[in-house]
Amino acid sequence: MIPEVEVILNQIKVIHEKKNQDYSAKDNAYENFERASRLISWFNNDIDKTFVNHIATKLARLATLLNNMQTPQNESIEDSYLDLCVYCILWYGQYMSYKNRLSK
Repeated sequence: MIPEVEVILNQIKVIHEKKNQDYSAKDNAYENFERASRLISWFNNDIDKTFVNHIATKLARLATLLNNMQTPQNESIEDSYLDLCVYCILWYGQYMSYKNRLSK
């Protein structure tokens, strides 16, 4: 194997293991994706789905962290709440921008 590629693959493995420990349910490694997909299915507009995907993924991860009552290895629980606020503000900003363009 190419040495540089091996280093990168090992870095990916370490990050994956940390995030899997933080965000995956013990009995279903894909639970967060399944939760997020349910929320995304409520929307028709592709841009809404894009924002909802980020929000739903963050909510699913937050649920896992809060339900397991564990200290995350990556971003803090507090950071997750703030990220949710940012995504909602960005989504609202995009909505207002779209609405303003339509009214011109």
